[in-house]
Amino acid sequence: MAFYRRNLPHLQFVGAEYFVTFRLYGSLPGHIIMELNELRKQLGIWDENVTPSENKQKMDRLIRNKFESYLDKSLYGPQWLRKSSIAEIVEEAIHFRNGRLYELYAYSIMSNHVHMVFQHIEHKSKIKSTDHLLLKDFPVTKILADLKKFTAGKCNRRLGRRGHFWQAENFDRLIRNNKELENCIRYTLNNPVKAGLVEYWDNWPHSYCKPEFFDSI
Repeated sequence: MAFYRRNLPHLQFVGAEYFVTFRLYGSLPGHIIMELNELRKQLGIWDENVTPSENKQKMDRLIRNKFESYLDKSLYGPQWLRKSSIAEIVEEAIHFRNGRLYELYAYSIMSNHVHMVFQHIEHKSKIKSTDHLLLKDFPVTKILADLKKFTAGKCNRRLGRRGHFWQAENFDRLIRNNKELENCIRYTLNNPVKAGLVEYWDNWPHSYCKPEFFDSI
């Protein structure tokens, strides 16, 4: 297990299930990030009628909802993922790592961000020195760093550009129970529906759901 904090807190257990969001570079300007940080400080005043754990979950949920609402509006920055050829590069990379670094449950690729739900695969065999991704510390951060580095280079070449493609920091949420898992999968798949892009989640061309979760959506 490892914990660290940058602008966002990151709690990562080996072999656990996660809901993650990563976004394009510049998709949220500095003043929005400052607003979210200030909101987090304001929400730091706990409700004495509930437990500290419940308070933290409530605070994280409010921050996450605010963060997601800004991304969904696509008011700022580039929207390269709107191009099918770019979204397909990201899709291919996500599926390539399925079964090796994680068990993929669901994803949805939007115009400026990506949602994924997966279970990290704990490798019990001897770790090769060349495979830094299998180290136990910060497994989700390392998985996404590799995924983003690979797709950034390929997408930039396709777009004929250079420079930052993805924002450095990700949002990652440790999933603690089955109800939370279902909610995260449902949220991920319904993101295009909520944005008014399609009527049903499976009409969106850049979404995926593992078949065993169909009945719970």
